[in-house]
Amino acid sequence: MAEQVVALELGVKWDPNAPEALLLSDDMGRTVLALQAHHDDPDARCVVLVWSSVHSARMADPSDEAISGHRLYPLGLSEVLWVGSVQHSRDVQALETQNRVHPLHDPSRFERLTHYVVPLKECVVEVIAAEMTVHRSEGTTLNALGKVWGG
Repeated sequence: MAEQVVALELGVKWDPNAPEALLLSDDMGRTVLALQAHHDDPDARCVVLVWSSVHSARMADPSDEAISGHRLYPLGLSEVLWVGSVQHSRDVQALETQNRVHPLHDPSRFERLTHYVVPLKECVVEVIAAEMTVHRSEGTTLNALGKVWGG
């Protein structure tokens, strides 16, 4: 099946022009992304996306001015304003393939993974994980990240 990006509705929005997003990952499979709330959101607390059972996390180019150069742009990323899910992700397939050398490799572990993509002002965040949850937290993005990470 062909790779395709589908927009997800999380019920929250963040400020798409605020370049203060923070991403933190550890080697135990957790990744947290803290973002400023959208200016129209009556809940001014930061939006914090938390992924568990993470196999890959990155925050990289392109910025919003060059997003049309992202390899997923013509595959549906062009329609994603907040967060998308990459169906039949070649990145998930590549992770499964590279891990075949492990003596205890189980390909079914990779079937439950989702490739998430979050276009931001200055970059694109991509996370491959088993689960994502949404939290809200007061303070700056740094404070919000710390509260959710530590709590």
